[in-house]
Amino acid sequence: MKKIKSLILIVSLAVLMFSGCASKVNNPPEASESNVKEAENISLKVAAPSGAPTLSMIKMFKENPSFGEHIEISYESVKSPDAMASKIVSGEIDIAVVPTNLAAALYNRGVEYKLAASVVWGVLYVVGNEEINGWEDLKGREIHTLGRGLTPDIVFRYLLASNGIDPEKDVTLTYMGEATELASSFIAGKSTISVIPEPVLSNVMMKKQDTVILLDLQEEWSKLDKGDSYPQASLIIKNELIENHPELVEMFLKEYESSIEWLSANPEKAGQYSEELETGLSKAAVINGLQRSNIEYRSSKEAREAIENYLKVLFEYSPEAVGGKLPDEGFYF
Repeated sequence: MKKIKSLILIVSLAVLMFSGCASKVNNPPEASESNVKEAENISLKVAAPSGAPTLSMIKMFKENPSFGEHIEISYESVKSPDAMASKIVSGEIDIAVVPTNLAAALYNRGVEYKLAASVVWGVLYVVGNEEINGWEDLKGREIHTLGRGLTPDIVFRYLLASNGIDPEKDVTLTYMGEATELASSFIAGKSTISVIPEPVLSNVMMKKQDTVILLDLQEEWSKLDKGDSYPQASLIIKNELIENHPELVEMFLKEYESSIEWLSANPEKAGQYSEELETGLSKAAVINGLQRSNIEYRSSKEAREAIENYLKVLFEYSPEAVGGKLPDEGFYF
């Protein structure tokens, strides 16, 4: 029970930054025609937190591409962190996009999933009402950001320290519980500098037109990590599905990669799909914020070095954020 509560807490905290059962084939000893049909049927559940992770799958959510006559896939955009936690820990979800550190934490606690690809490469931006000349100009300022200890907080603290700014002494960090609260405070003028994630940032910029992006934290991270941004969200797949239906898994991965390529070329259509599916992202927010959402498909093999570097930073700041240790070879699909 303690283990499950711990996992649910990690899921709940991790999902805030973005803000069917497993396949079974029954083989009875006496197979009638009806039993054979039943054995061929595969039902899968796919889920993603609202925000950029859902946007990465929006084409599949809307068009529900076919993977074969007897394969049924349902898609869900999950708004509640607690609901996402429950579904992942219980194994109800077969394929999911989750914060990368959560994927590591789940693996380290024995939950049966592997990381197959990284797909959201950071969505954090420092914004203000007037231009600054760089990190040094943040000294002495109050900066509003997301809750202490969450991954956005760790990323920002790491970048502050890496640019010669002591997060405890040189700036005042004021924490908010969620991105919408952070946005409302900035729009109302209660904060003059904030760290705001996409897609919330797009709504802020439409409502407060004098908003200036002061620092792109993805770009700043890449300066420190061999030109790579940080893999904020990744795709995980249940081990049972990988072992029992490898061809279906490969088909799904190819379709997902293709849908992400489609996304970058069709922002207006993606925005239309988002509104029709009532994901909480307006068409305008999708169009304006898509480029800043940094959605790019990279297989676990291609992304592995960036994943390991990202998890190492998180581990050094908060071991619990990745499940108490860095994941081993078995973590990667």
